[in-house]
Amino acid sequence: MKEIGVGIIGASPSTPSWAVAAHVPALQALPGYRLRAVATSRRASADAAAAAWGVNAFDDARALIDHSGVDLVEIAVKVPHHHDLAAQALSAGKTVYSEWPLGVNVEEATHLAGLAAATGVRTAVGLQARFSPAVRRLRELVAEGYLGRVLATTLTGSAMGWNAVTSRRYAYLYDVTNGVTALSVSTAHALDALSYVLGDIDRVTATLAVGRDEVLVSGENTALPVTSPDQVAVTAALGSGAVASVFYRGGRSRAGGLRWEINGTSGDLLLIGPPGDGNLQIIEPLLAGGNGAATEVSPLPVPAYADGALAAVPAGPARHVAGVYAALAEDLAKDTHEVPDFAHALRLHRLIADVETAARR
Repeated sequence: MKEIGVGIIGASPSTPSWAVAAHVPALQALPGYRLRAVATSRRASADAAAAAWGVNAFDDARALIDHSGVDLVEIAVKVPHHHDLAAQALSAGKTVYSEWPLGVNVEEATHLAGLAAATGVRTAVGLQARFSPAVRRLRELVAEGYLGRVLATTLTGSAMGWNAVTSRRYAYLYDVTNGVTALSVSTAHALDALSYVLGDIDRVTATLAVGRDEVLVSGENTALPVTSPDQVAVTAALGSGAVASVFYRGGRSRAGGLRWEINGTSGDLLLIGPPGDGNLQIIEPLLAGGNGAATEVSPLPVPAYADGALAAVPAGPARHVAGVYAALAEDLAKDTHEVPDFAHALRLHRLIADVETAARR
């Protein structure tokens, strides 16, 4: 298979970022990909990227999109910039991998999904929780009938962000108009994983609330108003007839980060995350289950990655992202569609819009 040249918009080795923590290590570990270019907002950070990773570096995203060595454009900047950059890359005929959310709202997602369909360009969106080995094993057990008929599921998580204190770098999360909220990020990733395991969501009811109306910006001794909901409660009816309850809180909880329980007529399954972090797209949770005559759940094994290259990816955020890249390479080679694309992202954006509408009723 032809090596896929990747250009990342939004990766500076001197600044902590999702691109640096997840995408660069994933690409360095996987065969079939080559990181060839990086674009940042400043010349100095672009030069640092060139020195650190031996890549072409630009302080102009358009120059990266137009570079002949870039086959795949990865968009890893703040969400308000996703739409414009993705539209440029699609118009240039480049495969596009955009971080989630695809846009700040359903209108931007609709435009990008339509543009991808019109151009015929392949796309991917960063909904990587479904590539977690624990989530995949959970799906297999449900499909194998471990639970019997699924009756209900309850998922509770801590979003980590949207706490009482933030840095200036992340202050934009607290303004709902930027499209980066506890609903659109942590809850949406969880809803996507839930649908992957249990099937489509038919209808929702919801309550959204701003629990903390101010956030302290550390190092500045200033407070900013909060308009982004940090308490998210969703109930849903699944197409199978099962009932779902999903709750996400901003910040952390001393009582735990993630608990996802699935109950059936003949068994129960449970995913437990590490303390404090309920983001399924990042964590590697523990799996437990019990069925038949068992009176409680017990630990269940989670198979390691069968793909040796994926198994070699360092533990942490890069592992699930590497799963997206590996599946995308296979999709491109075999003309399959395992990876969530922009059309899939639009469906999730519409679900989030449905939750927002339900919360206003």
